[in-house]
Amino acid sequence: MVNFGNELSVISYGFVVYYVAGETLNGQRLIEFRLGPEADSEQGEGLAVASAELMVRAETTARAHRLRYTLWAFTVGANGSVGELAGAARRDPSHGWQRIDVTGATRRWAAEGAHRPLRLLLDCSGCGGRVRLRLGGAQAARPLLRLRLRPPPARRRRALDCDATEHGRCCRQTYYVSFRALGWDDWIVAPEGYYANYCRGACAPFLNYHSQVVEAARLERAACCAPVRFSALSLIYFGADSNIIKRDLPEMVVEECDCP
Repeated sequence: MVNFGNELSVISYGFVVYYVAGETLNGQRLIEFRLGPEADSEQGEGLAVASAELMVRAETTARAHRLRYTLWAFTVGANGSVGELAGAARRDPSHGWQRIDVTGATRRWAAEGAHRPLRLLLDCSGCGGRVRLRLGGAQAARPLLRLRLRPPPARRRRALDCDATEHGRCCRQTYYVSFRALGWDDWIVAPEGYYANYCRGACAPFLNYHSQVVEAARLERAACCAPVRFSALSLIYFGADSNIIKRDLPEMVVEECDCP
């Protein structure tokens, strides 16, 4: 789902956004984000952005731990001119990563096709040289653009789902795990949750108690509805020293159920 090859990236609903080391404007480094090649086939339909959040790691000295400041994000045009305000946020002293809502600017970028990079300029009011914004360097400390896209239109369910199969037969039951509901959204960056799913139902010919007992006695066991295909979950989360870590967890999603 996420490739941390050359640049740090964040994913949401299958779209990957890569951070690109930007140029400088008036001595300040620009932040650029672009869609990865994985999204090229989807761009024609446009990105339905529900919300977007810019995450920037800000480091202060020990003497400035109570410092108050405001981060401002401005869009930058193709000609290098500073555009409109994309978002602003006052310092949250409880987090090293400061978050700026840039939904409006990201929606406009998506509406234009997202063919060019989304370019942003950060400015800090009240920093006074006592705050270091990590706009480059190690991958785990680079800025992130966290996108939340509107879910795609509902598609016809496949026969393996429980609400599309004959009642009682082995099928896959969808089950969503919300990291917010678990209280894990303070350390998990993405995704907000995932469909773990599970298997339920009976296996033919064990659709009634009598036949199941007879067959179980003959085979010394009864077939059981169980997962036969899994997929991995890509997780992006805060690790030690507030670094960003990406890990692929195998066999986290039940994709298909059967009677092995």
